[in-house]
Amino acid sequence: MSFYVKATIIYISFYLYIRLWVCRLLVDNQKLKRGVLVASDLMTLVMPITVFFPEKLPYLLKILMLGAGYSWAAIIVCMVPVGLCFEPIRWGMKLLGNGIRVPRLKIFAALCLISIVMTVGGYINATSPIVKEVDFDLSKGSKDAKEYRVVMFSDLHAGKLMTSDRVGGVVNMVNSLNPDIVLMVGDVLDDHDSEVSGAVEELARIKAPLGKYAVLGNHEYYLGNDWSLRMLENQGIEVLRDSAVVVDNRFLLAGRNDFATMRGGGIRKVLNNILPEENKLPVILMDHTPYHLEEAEQADVALQVSGHTHNGQLFPFNLVVKRLYEEEYGSYRKGETHYYVSCGVGFWGPPLRTTSRPEVVLMKIRI
Repeated sequence: MSFYVKATIIYISFYLYIRLWVCRLLVDNQKLKRGVLVASDLMTLVMPITVFFPEKLPYLLKILMLGAGYSWAAIIVCMVPVGLCFEPIRWGMKLLGNGIRVPRLKIFAALCLISIVMTVGGYINATSPIVKEVDFDLSKGSKDAKEYRVVMFSDLHAGKLMTSDRVGGVVNMVNSLNPDIVLMVGDVLDDHDSEVSGAVEELARIKAPLGKYAVLGNHEYYLGNDWSLRMLENQGIEVLRDSAVVVDNRFLLAGRNDFATMRGGGIRKVLNNILPEENKLPVILMDHTPYHLEEAEQADVALQVSGHTHNGQLFPFNLVVKRLYEEEYGSYRKGETHYYVSCGVGFWGPPLRTTSRPEVVLMKIRI
C-alpha cells in the first residue's frame, strides 16, 4: 500500500470523526447541518482528486485545488485533537442527564472561527519569512580569526505551492544579507513542478563569493537523486553527497547523504569516513535530518546545521516533533559542538504555519 493511499485512509477517517461532531453540534439545525455537510464533503474530495489525478487538471486549477485541499486537511487534522479533548466532558454531561443545556450552535461557531483564524493567520505567517541572526565563535581564541557571513536555509520545498515568485522572494532576502557563502540544508525541492514553474531557476540568482552549497533532503530522494542533483547543479549549486570541501583555507564544509537514501538501498557513510584524516581545520557539517547528534560531537565537528523538522509547522505536531528529536528547533550544544536546527523557510503540504515563523538564518561565524 503506497504512502498516498495510507495517508488518504487516515485523512478520510479523521474527516468522518469531524463529520460526526458536526452532526452532534447541529442536531437541532437540520437545514444548516445539511448545507455544512454537503460543503465539507465536497471540500474533503478536493485533495484526493488533486493527489491521484493531477494530470487531468489544468495547471492553475490544480494549484488552487491543492492550496484549498491541503488547508482543509490541516483544519481537519488540527480539529481532531480538540474534539478528542472534549469527549470526556461530553460523556460526563451525558451521564449527568439532560439538566445541562449545551450551547451547540455557539460551540460550532467558535470552532469555525478558530479554523478561519488558523487558516488566515497561518497563511500570512507561512508566506512571511524573517531573517534570524545567530553568532557562533569557532575560533577557540585564535588571534587571527575571521568572521564569515554564512546564510543558511532549509526546507524551501520549491514546487506547486512554493511558486517561482515565493522562491524569488527568498532569493532576494538571501542576497540582501550579502553572504560570503550560502548553505541549503535539504528539501530545497518538493516536486517536479519546481522545474515547470521556473521556481528552481530562481536559485541561480543567489550570489555568494565563496560559493553556494547544498545537501539533499528526504524530499529530493523521493523525487529521484539524479533529477534533484541535476536541477540543483544546473543553478550553480555544489551538492555535497557524503563529501567535504575546504573553504577559503579556513574551514572544512562537509555534507551528508540523508537517512532517506538508505530506504532505496543507497549508502550513508560514517561521518569519520567523510572527513579527511589529516584535517586540522574547523568542520561545519550540513546534515538535513537532526538524528544522532552525538555523531558530530564524536567527530569533533565545530558546527552542524540541520532542518527537516519544520518545528512541527502546525499545532499540535510541534509537540510530536519535540518528542521525536533531541533538538527540534534552534541553537543547541553538545560538548564542544554547536548545532542549529532550522524550522525552514518554506512549507510542506498546507501553505500554513502556526508553530514558528519561516526563516532565513544569517550566521556570523568567527573561525
